[in-house]
Amino acid sequence: MNGISDEDLRWLLEFVEEEELAEIEVHIGESEVIVRTSEALASSSLRSQAPEDQAQYGPELDEHHIPVLSPLAGVFYRGPSQEVDPFVAPGDEVIYGDTVGLIEAMKLFNEVPAPATGVIGTILAEDGQQVAADEVLMIIET
Repeated sequence: MNGISDEDLRWLLEFVEEEELAEIEVHIGESEVIVRTSEALASSSLRSQAPEDQAQYGPELDEHHIPVLSPLAGVFYRGPSQEVDPFVAPGDEVIYGDTVGLIEAMKLFNEVPAPATGVIGTILAEDGQQVAADEVLMIIET
């Protein structure tokens, strides 16, 4: 059977609650489910606003420097494996939504999308580094 059953959904909701996840995305066959907690929704709406205290985001940023934030806590990877080139390097051009890294959390790999179109400036997170949710991974210069 392709798709996500009611039983799968119940299990997924319990899993999100037990593991205190902010967000999870699941694809089974042609079905897709995204579960976001109210905290995740509040956090994403706060991230879309200009930060008042930029010290928590790393280097001082202006409207031409967009932070790429970790969508959740986990291990940051610059590429899908060490045998291939990383998704991006400083100086690479990216388009909004391009994958710029991966976060591994609970043996699931989550893509980190570019929040803006521009050029990769500084990459702050090291490959294999443990990161927190909303930690700045890199900067995109627009």
